[in-house]
Amino acid sequence: MRALLSTCVEQVSSAIDRFPWESREAYGDWLAQTYYYVRHSTRLLAASAARFAFDPRGNALHHRFATHMGEEKKHELLASHDLKELGTSIEMLPERSSTRLFYEPQYYKIEHEHPIALFGYILPLEAVGPLCGGKIIGRVAGSHGTKCTSFLKLHAADDVEHVEKALEMVAGVPAHERAIIEQNVRQTTYAYVAMLFDIERGGVRA
Repeated sequence: MRALLSTCVEQVSSAIDRFPWESREAYGDWLAQTYYYVRHSTRLLAASAARFAFDPRGNALHHRFATHMGEEKKHELLASHDLKELGTSIEMLPERSSTRLFYEPQYYKIEHEHPIALFGYILPLEAVGPLCGGKIIGRVAGSHGTKCTSFLKLHAADDVEHVEKALEMVAGVPAHERAIIEQNVRQTTYAYVAMLFDIERGGVRA
C-alpha cells in the first residue's frame, strides 16, 4: 500500500508543480473547487462509518471515522475564507464537472462496494498535503500574500498524522478489500490530476 501511495503522490506532486499557483484566477478556482469537494468530507465519512460491521474491527473503523469527522469539520470554510482574502467569493466560481467527477463516485463505492473503499480517497489526498504544502504555500504567498493560505497551512501540517492512522487501519486487510482500496487510490489520483488540469486550461463549467 505504501509503495502504491508513494507512486500516486508523485503523480499528484508533478501536477501540482505544473499548476500556475501564481495566477490569481487559477488559485482562486482551485480554492473554489477545493471548497466544493471538501464540504463532502464529513458526509462521506459519516456514510462509511454507518456501514461498518458490528464486530471489533468494524467498531474500530466506525469510531475512527467518527473521530475523523470531527477533525475535518468545517474545513471548507477555510477555503472560502481564503477566497475572500484573495478578493473573490465562492458565489463567483461555480463547481466544475471535473470536481463532481472527483468526489461523486465515492458515494457509490461506499454504498455498493464496501465502506472501506473511502480509504482509497483519503490516503492520496492527505499524503500530498505534507509533501507539497510547503512549496505551494511559498508560491502562493509570494504572489498573493499569506492571508489567503489558511487552508494550505492547516493541511500541510495536520495530515501527516492522518496518513499514518489511515495506513495503520488498513494494514492487514483481506485481499478483496485491499484491491478495492488500491483501485480507489489510483482512481482518486487520476481524477484529482484531471481536476487540476481542467482548472489550469479553464475548461467549461457545467
